[in-house]
Formats: sequence, C-alpha cells, structure tokens
Amino acid sequence: MISLAVFDFDGTLFDTHESISQTIKLTFDALSTYTPPRPEIHRLIASGAGLGDTFRALYPSPSEFAAVENEWIEKYRALYATHGQQLIKAFPGAKDLLTELNAQKVPIAIVSNKGVAAVKTALQRNGLDGYVPEDLIIGDKTPGAKRKPDPASFVDILIPTLRESYGVDVKAEDVLVVGDTVADIQFATNIGSTVCWCRYGYGDREACQELKPQFVVDSLAEVVGIIKA
Repeated sequence: MISLAVFDFDGTLFDTHESISQTIKLTFDALSTYTPPRPEIHRLIASGAGLGDTFRALYPSPSEFAAVENEWIEKYRALYATHGQQLIKAFPGAKDLLTELNAQKVPIAIVSNKGVAAVKTALQRNGLDGYVPEDLIIGDKTPGAKRKPDPASFVDILIPTLRESYGVDVKAEDVLVVGDTVADIQFATNIGSTVCWCRYGYGDREACQELKPQFVVDSLAEVVGIIKA
C-alpha cells in the first residue's frame, strides 16, 4: 500500500526542457556577451543541477561567479516567469494520475529544485492546481530543504508536515518516489523508499539504469498501474 507519492517536477510531471534552456539563453543574453554551448546546457539539465550550479558551470569564469550569483538567479527567475512558463506543458497522463491518487486518498508531494512559486504557476496554468497541497510542494528555497539526493526534504519537512497537518504517519517503505534523474533514484534509496524511474525524462539513461530502479516507465499512464497494483 502506497501511503505517499513524491514526484519530481522537471522531466517527470512536466516537460520543461525548452523552457529551462531558453531561459538560460535569455539570461546570458541579458547579463553577458558569452553564449554557452547548447550541448552543455542540455547536459546540466539532464544532471538535475540547481540554478546556482548550472550557471557556475556555464559561466566563463566559474571562480568569479559567486559575486554575481544572486543577480543571475534573480534575472533567470524573472525571465522564467515572463517567458519560460509559456513553454511548460504537463506530460500526457499527468491529470489522470493525480486524479487517481486523489481518489485513493494517497497524499501527493512535489520535491523540486525549482522555486515553489514556479511550480505552483505551472500547475495552475495547466489546470492541475488543487491536486497537490501547497505545504507538500518543496522547492529550492523551502526552509530546511536540501537538494536531492539529500533526504532532508523527506525527513525534516514531509514527515513532520504530514503528521502535524494531516494526521498521517508515513513509513519510508510505503513511499513511492517518481522521478527521471540519478538524483531522484538516489533520493529514494537514501530515504528507503521504492522508486519509479521515468525513462522518458531528462536523466542520463545509462547512469539511471545502473542504479536498478524498482520500476521503469515510459509514460505517466504506466504509473497508474503501479499505484493500483
């Protein structure tokens, strides 16, 4: 019996690849004369790297990036809100999957490297608001959260929130983590849960396969079958 479903956002519930790569390019256009190579941008998206790490890796002088990091992240987020959100779309089957979980009264959480505001906006724009409680959406600025695969988002935030706000005591072995990258699979391993790897996402296929996830799917529709089983 699954007592909690934890979803990644980018490359799992939502197709955000174009929105991220375009907004990275727009950020460089606004703040630099340098244009990073697209293959490197795609590699960093596939790795699940956070904004700071992504720009540091792409920046012409990584050692000098610390001084401008906040400015670049703020510019990216402003551009993402005005340009990137328009390019985001939910993967096929997302609504049916979330509806099925709600029908079975399985709590849904999202743990993402994105900001919570960006996740909420994408859910609203795609008609998926109301399926995931706001206090179960964890982003990169959520107090106490740490980037996956660190288990802090589950141990220090989700477990206490579910217990205090919903009266639900969750055991790690009853949790299903659904994600597309190595970080998601390792996150599931670190909290002791079952993992469903979304092969259709952005993660490095060979690296993900080597970690031997318990379930592998090529669409969100296949996750419904895992939930029902």
